[in-house]
Amino acid sequence: MPMVIQVRYGKLQKKNKKGKKMKTENPVLLIELDDEIRNQQLNEVEKWFEHVLTAQMAFEVVIQKTTPKIQEPHIKEAIVKIEGATKEHQKIAKQLFQLINRNPDIVMDRILGTTVSKLEEGLLTFQDFMGGAVGSWQGMHQLLLLNQQAMGAFAVAEQLGLSLGIKEIVKATFKVVHEKTMHQLLIQEYMLEMAPISILYKQNV
Repeated sequence: MPMVIQVRYGKLQKKNKKGKKMKTENPVLLIELDDEIRNQQLNEVEKWFEHVLTAQMAFEVVIQKTTPKIQEPHIKEAIVKIEGATKEHQKIAKQLFQLINRNPDIVMDRILGTTVSKLEEGLLTFQDFMGGAVGSWQGMHQLLLLNQQAMGAFAVAEQLGLSLGIKEIVKATFKVVHEKTMHQLLIQEYMLEMAPISILYKQNV
């Protein structure tokens, strides 16, 4: 069955009888999508959701390795809380597939294999940019980059949900993006706090 979605664009200027501009309005454009086009779009969305899940799994793998290495109590406590939220974020990433009638289990093995291999490859390259830093700070720095990537992936998924008129996608991803934004600020703060000890004194924090 064809689907009709509403698209708002631009500004429509109205004038009164005296030729003066009045309050602007957003015109509504109705677009009818047949089943074939709709399925093509959902196939593209599914590919993006694979990217979302891959980015989230990469973050989870690294945070699980980093947390045990952190010695400073209040930093470790904060990262443990972020790690707890990460499990919920991965659950939501999997649920996104179900919202477009796709099965995440079909791609899980491939995503897991890709995540591990890419992380190993990336870690080897990443070491070249550490500038002499040692210990848990390396993991914190990588978490900062991976959380940013995952946050952006969820944010794009939110926009896809808006474009397709699937409010469930928007609701789920908005929550994750908000939480990851807060996590990003915390990770950056602790990464900067740990940097001098790691770089200047070659000590784990």
